[in-house]
Amino acid sequence: MLRPLLGIPGTAGLALIGSLQSTDVGASLTRNLADEGQISETEKDVFAMFQFSAGAMITNFFSSGAILFTLVAVDGTAAVPASIGACIAVMFIMKIVGANLLRLILTFTGKNTAESPQAKGEAA
Repeated sequence: MLRPLLGIPGTAGLALIGSLQSTDVGASLTRNLADEGQISETEKDVFAMFQFSAGAMITNFFSSGAILFTLVAVDGTAAVPASIGACIAVMFIMKIVGANLLRLILTFTGKNTAESPQAKGEAA
């Protein structure tokens, strides 16, 4: 699922989940993947872009942004005319869009898109 969405291997799934909760977890797991040769330099750049935009999305949103959904206007209607789920979905989709924009830039600027050593069959 990660290869068509972001161009990164499925082994980065745990790092992706960790990055939604904590920027430190995502960064350290991504570093481990790169050090072990499971992701290439280009894949690491794209994945870092995904992690950088709206970093620690779940933690930051629910600790500071979710309170806005409880606000009520003077006339009794909701002050924020959106649901929590819609806002989370927009943030997640834009993280994917941002990572793919970087993929596009790297492709057209000619940055080396060599595969990771394990993908080529070399020993790590």
